[in-house]
Amino acid sequence: MPLMESAPGAETVIDGQRYLYFAGTGYFGLQGHPEVIRAATDAMQRYGISSATSRAGFGNNLPTLDVERRAAEYFGAQAAFYYVSGYVGNGILAQGLRADFDVAFVDELAHYSVMEGLGLSGRPMVSFRHCDPADLAAKLAANLQPQQRPMLMTDGVFPSLGHIAPIPEYIEVLAHYPDALICLDDAHAGGVLGLAGRGTYDHFGLDGQPAGQPVSLYFSGTLSKAFGGQGGLITGSSELIDRLKKASHYYNGASQPAVPVAAASAKALEIVAAHPELRQRLWDNVRRLKTGLRQLGLAADDTPVPIISLSTGSGAEMQQLQQELMRRGIVIAYAREYAGLGPEGGLRVAVFSTHSDEMIDRLLAELARCL
Repeated sequence: MPLMESAPGAETVIDGQRYLYFAGTGYFGLQGHPEVIRAATDAMQRYGISSATSRAGFGNNLPTLDVERRAAEYFGAQAAFYYVSGYVGNGILAQGLRADFDVAFVDELAHYSVMEGLGLSGRPMVSFRHCDPADLAAKLAANLQPQQRPMLMTDGVFPSLGHIAPIPEYIEVLAHYPDALICLDDAHAGGVLGLAGRGTYDHFGLDGQPAGQPVSLYFSGTLSKAFGGQGGLITGSSELIDRLKKASHYYNGASQPAVPVAAASAKALEIVAAHPELRQRLWDNVRRLKTGLRQLGLAADDTPVPIISLSTGSGAEMQQLQQELMRRGIVIAYAREYAGLGPEGGLRVAVFSTHSDEMIDRLLAELARCL
């Protein structure tokens, strides 16, 4: 098992060797940012590691509240809920909104956390073909009884494939069903997509629940990827956030993220909000890499998603390509199994705002030699 020996970034130390790093999810390279680290160490000196109690007890502290304040500001919402891990956000939404839907519909390639989260609702669950609004419409017609209310849950950006869920088309389908809901796991889109960096809804111009929107829109996200911190978040109206906190054991019965982590997350949110040029640089890097991949004859879409899924033959061939790139000082990811991958697994290339043009060109040149 490889051992990471530095913060993840454009260059990362693994097993004692420095590599160009095109893996993971640190899209802005903030996990090792000096201001983020300083915020964590200062908070540790003042508060220690953990509150050692739930937030419903005496577990609230200034760094935790600062995360919620900054997250609400960033996403243009009244309030936010900050909890221990982005993985549990889908469960928090499914449980908290349980009274608002009768049947859940889920993309067949949704992340494990989506499937597990929906299971906590106790509602029936029906899967539909990946990113297929027509199949969603067929499944709705076949599985909903009169007066039943649907809820769709899906990834906003699929972590292995880099696909963006076709939310406008889903809304057109769901608009025929009164009181329909959409819940997004937007872990890989928050900070990355949209003019304001608010994620998949923002990417499609749906941010802020436009007036007359026939479908209610919700999302859960994470601070552990683009935002450079740790923990999950949901933003929305004050009424929604109060409701979710009351329904969630993560507020009433569990400690919040470690206090130094909360302070680091608040600082990282501050940096992303103050520096939209990070997002523009990321988009420029994505465009450069995807253009180069297409010139090599590899399939790459033209979206700003910083995830590229490569399929270049059998699982053994893809693993060999990954190992050969490592011998040349470059890391990309290969997974035998992960949500969304086929039986051969897949290669995943991630690009960061901190990659230079020269780094991207070197990856492309080494790929050309290895293919």
